[in-house]
Amino acid sequence: MTTFDRYLLSRYFHVVFVFCIATIGLFAVVDGFTNLDAFQHKVDEQNGGSLALFFRIGQYYLFQSALILDTAGPTVMVISAMSALALMLRHGEIHPVLAAGVPTYRATFPLAGAMIGVNLLLAVNQELILPNIAHHLQGRHGDLADDTQNAEPQYDYKSKIFVSGSGIVPAEQRLKDPEFLLPTPLLASSFVVLKGDAAYYLPPSAMGPAGWVLENATPRFEDLPLTEAGRRTIIPQPDSPDVFVHMGLSFDQLNRQAANPRLVSTAGLIRKLQQPSSTQLSRRRLEIKLHERLTRPLLTLIGLYTVIPLIIRRERMSVMQQVTNIAACAGALGLVFAGVMGAQMLGESGILRPEQAVWGPLVAAGGFAGWLSGVVRT
Repeated sequence: MTTFDRYLLSRYFHVVFVFCIATIGLFAVVDGFTNLDAFQHKVDEQNGGSLALFFRIGQYYLFQSALILDTAGPTVMVISAMSALALMLRHGEIHPVLAAGVPTYRATFPLAGAMIGVNLLLAVNQELILPNIAHHLQGRHGDLADDTQNAEPQYDYKSKIFVSGSGIVPAEQRLKDPEFLLPTPLLASSFVVLKGDAAYYLPPSAMGPAGWVLENATPRFEDLPLTEAGRRTIIPQPDSPDVFVHMGLSFDQLNRQAANPRLVSTAGLIRKLQQPSSTQLSRRRLEIKLHERLTRPLLTLIGLYTVIPLIIRRERMSVMQQVTNIAACAGALGLVFAGVMGAQMLGESGILRPEQAVWGPLVAAGGFAGWLSGVVRT
């Protein structure tokens, strides 16, 4: 690695750091002031003061920062590359390298390596950090992980059980005042609503399949008019009034915020796609999200090689021409990313297949970047 490579990397990472801090800070300030009443209301419910208010706001946006970086990270990477190259060109730091006979794409090669490194950090954030703090990201403004949130009644497509409750607690994966309506005549010979003090979701593991444990279930298991299929679905716990209900409905399906695929690891997305308890619309959304994660590093690299020829142009440039090139570069990147998001929306609506909606724009953007390579300064 040459001295110029290290200098270019330091300039790029400096710009990335500044843009990340600015993005998180701008979001926290604008969103915080907009929803200040919601935070104040939650603090007033607990008779807290100003210190409690600042603590709740700080905790909320500390966890939100991981989600912001996952959302804005690819855009920040490409814009940082554009800014770093524009600054170096403005200060005349590119010309000596090109005059020494170093090709433009070789001179900017460290940016590609830096983008791969940042993509690895975003992957760590996606696969390890976001799934572990997901329960902190599922509430509304002012909510904490142990606060009760609204529960969305759902129908389990595997067992045909309709599940509802008065609220959920994300930190405990607990459903309050659960009511499980058993289908007749599939699981019960007559109309039965299985209730309990609380229901806890157990994910699939080596110990057994996924399902819900109902505490103090009523009616008691002995009094349930279950069919043979019902006895395989509802299993009593030894020496306890609790029962285990085997079903495919997961905890996050009871909360729209928790169902956000951005809060799930790639392995979790694959497991969700293998579950029968999902609609066709949600399956398309999950498939598109899975393909999008696979193509995100490639898309950022294509963005880089779209930036290079538009910033480092072949013709001599005045200051105003450089400003025009930056504007043209920003416009081209906007069109590329708008095309990517538009195709994904068409995929979610069923007009395009998920793989076409994600990989098609990637191929088109790669062709566009290759076409622009003819105007780069060498």
